[in-house]
Amino acid sequence: MKNRNCRPLIAEAVEPPAQRDPVEAVERPRRGGGPHRRWRKRGRASVPLLDNMVGSACTDHQKNDSRKRRRAYHRLRTGLAFHHGKRLRFLTLTLIAGSENDIHRCFRAFKERIRRLTPNKIRRQYTEGYFTDKRMRQFFGDEDRWNKPLRFEYFSVIIREKRPHMHILYFGDWLPHAWLKKVWREITVDSEIVDIRTTRNGVDNDKRLASYSLSQYALFQEGDIRFQMSQGWTWRGMVRDWRNAVKKFTRKERGLHKVDFKKLLAYWVGIIKSKKTMQMLLTGVKPKSKIRRGKLGGC
Repeated sequence: MKNRNCRPLIAEAVEPPAQRDPVEAVERPRRGGGPHRRWRKRGRASVPLLDNMVGSACTDHQKNDSRKRRRAYHRLRTGLAFHHGKRLRFLTLTLIAGSENDIHRCFRAFKERIRRLTPNKIRRQYTEGYFTDKRMRQFFGDEDRWNKPLRFEYFSVIIREKRPHMHILYFGDWLPHAWLKKVWREITVDSEIVDIRTTRNGVDNDKRLASYSLSQYALFQEGDIRFQMSQGWTWRGMVRDWRNAVKKFTRKERGLHKVDFKKLLAYWVGIIKSKKTMQMLLTGVKPKSKIRRGKLGGC
């Protein structure tokens, strides 16, 4: 599936390439084969997602797995629409095969270190003088941001297999690859496989990006898959708002409950837009772009 807005993540056993500067353009995903190549040959616009992957004779385990993936797709796409216009970053954390570490606990320690970090603390850790004032402004913005905690709002996919790893999509500040590698080594003791990349521009098509991310990092993966997100990925009370929205557009017809998804999605976009505007007003940021009414960011 083509996506010109981001690069694919590949968690290899060898050491990944060093992180590029955030101002440098990222490469386009390669056009090779892959498990989704056959659908494009049949003329379909995108990779079948969610329930389309499950046949009518699926087991209870498959039904629960499909429900989990639908929920993950909704949370992922809502967060992308909520942060519309911001640059999305991709982070991969990997444990070596046979590691006794629990990747969930390692990630918990990892994100706590990030939340205690400020741009000036990163600068003091590099004694070589790499972070000049010019580079600090380039990577972290104005000087009033340098003593504030780093921003890190994430949606993560945890895959437990022979070599457990995590795919993390996050909105926030740039993180040096060397620092990430060092911290991950200190936490896990035996692993230092870290890869971080970024989109070329801000998110402007949440549907395509959510479909690509979920198909790339979840649908064709093996092993136990778990999803989680930070509180700032959307807004507090998002799940409650979604359930109320579903009830609002659900009607009972011939003993069955049917949902008017067209009106539901249009209504949901309005909620996302109002929450995003409210957040900008509270943080003192002037809105720069709008989410089109009736569509989730270019869908």
